[in-house]
Amino acid sequence: MQGDTNEYVVYSNYIKDSKEAVVIKNRHNGSWGVILKEEGRPDFIEWYPTHSETWAENTAENFVEGIKQ
Repeated sequence: MQGDTNEYVVYSNYIKDSKEAVVIKNRHNGSWGVILKEEGRPDFIEWYPTHSETWAENTAENFVEGIKQ
């Protein structure tokens, strides 16, 4: 699991098979986001400045379940 950085704080982590999604919150502006990881692909951060923690958690779960690509 990816740890906290100066840019964000880690809130939760979802893992299934070769996929991992890490829910994060930006330390500077409070935006929620998700780090999307899949074997063989570079890590990617999606930020959701107008959405809630629940939105980020749902996005993370959908990613590891294969609903979100």
